[in-house]
Amino acid sequence: MAAELSAIERYMLMLLYASGGRVRGRLWLQKEMYALSRAFEDLREELDFEAYSYGPFSEALEESRDMMENSGLIREVERKVELTDAGARLAEFVWRQASDREREIVKGVAEFMGSLDQDELLLYTYVAYGMAERSERRDVMKRRVSIALRMLREGKVSVGLAAKLAGMPITEFVKEAVKVGIKPFEAEEAEDGDGNVEEN
Repeated sequence: MAAELSAIERYMLMLLYASGGRVRGRLWLQKEMYALSRAFEDLREELDFEAYSYGPFSEALEESRDMMENSGLIREVERKVELTDAGARLAEFVWRQASDREREIVKGVAEFMGSLDQDELLLYTYVAYGMAERSERRDVMKRRVSIALRMLREGKVSVGLAAKLAGMPITEFVKEAVKVGIKPFEAEEAEDGDGNVEEN
């Protein structure tokens, strides 16, 4: 069956596998798969993302998710998308067949974006990839400094990425961090996202 998988199905299985068998919900699935589509051309060719009410959205991804659910490979439990036992076996096989580069990128996206709450996920997606123009949650851009400071405080991002998310020069952002009691350069040990944030 693995040979018959589309790129969407293959990377979705890998993403779920790298996420410990589940992602936090459809929103995370859409955004994490969008991040992967920026790294993998075969996936980008199958996914046609458009600006939607919560940023980038792919109807093709939703259709594939439905088909995989109907095939008994994934299911939704309390809004989380997770692998079934059959899906987990297939996902493990696909993971083992993947290249080191694929595994590294998928794991990075899964670990970083999977750690974000909804506001953090949307802010990161809007800043890194755009497509905020039709979003119903443009309010996150108005709160971007406080969200970025929280992400820095929690060790989710480095000072450089936090400043980018806040939309501020790093020197100004550091002053804001110090004002609220954050020792910014202690956070430099934190992971700098998935490493694929584009400098715009």
